[in-house]
Amino acid sequence: MHQVLPREPGILHDQLTWMDTLNIEQTLLQSVPTAVSSMLSNQDLRMVRERYARKFIISQFMDPRHPFARKKIRQYAANGARVIKLLPCLGYYPDDKKFDPFWKEMEKNKLVAMVHTGFITARHKQEERSNRTYLHSKYGNPLYFDILARKFPEMPVILCHTGGSTWYEEACQMISQHEHVWGDLSGPGSFALRRILQLNIVTDLNKLFWGNDSHPKYYYTNLNILGSTLLAAGKGFLQEALLYSNAHSFIRQYLQNGIA
Repeated sequence: MHQVLPREPGILHDQLTWMDTLNIEQTLLQSVPTAVSSMLSNQDLRMVRERYARKFIISQFMDPRHPFARKKIRQYAANGARVIKLLPCLGYYPDDKKFDPFWKEMEKNKLVAMVHTGFITARHKQEERSNRTYLHSKYGNPLYFDILARKFPEMPVILCHTGGSTWYEEACQMISQHEHVWGDLSGPGSFALRRILQLNIVTDLNKLFWGNDSHPKYYYTNLNILGSTLLAAGKGFLQEALLYSNAHSFIRQYLQNGIA
């Protein structure tokens, strides 16, 4: 439910090979800002979907500060996109009232908001310097989506990384208290899951799902981290839910055209 694709020769072949090897039915591909030249972004992912519609669900990156944000949302929806990737750490508070029309447009077009939460990791620093655009972790608190979940109850929200190592408790509250808020366990989400299980933090484990958020070659590494985390907590039985059934339920509920 969370995969990025580096812009490199043969990457799509590599992704499909790993999916076949690991029996992955579908992958949700994450988009990035156009300026991030190292990763496939909006237009690239639209081309991927045209070729492999049954294998991939795609997101489209959007910034609500864009002067034509609502129009672009309508265009993305009309073109078949169902998931919008958002990165408040670019420097905005998503719960600012001036963005309410944007969220209303999202809700109206039945789009899923997939938003980064947690600390911005060091792997982005080189790209930040090359683009002279710096991310700020303070905007990654899941609670900025609390009032939005209340105002727009028909807009599903996925909290990427489930708050990570910084705000996993806040993310758990969001997931427990809002029926349409879910969490993915990609990247720093592995730390979030470890703490959730170790500390017995109350959350709805039926609304968490795994993601890779790395080069496809790291599937085994990240799957092993998940397995080790579950075994250490005596929760190996959760593997099927986190790797399959929870995501399957989400797709059935909110992305009706996502699977055959």
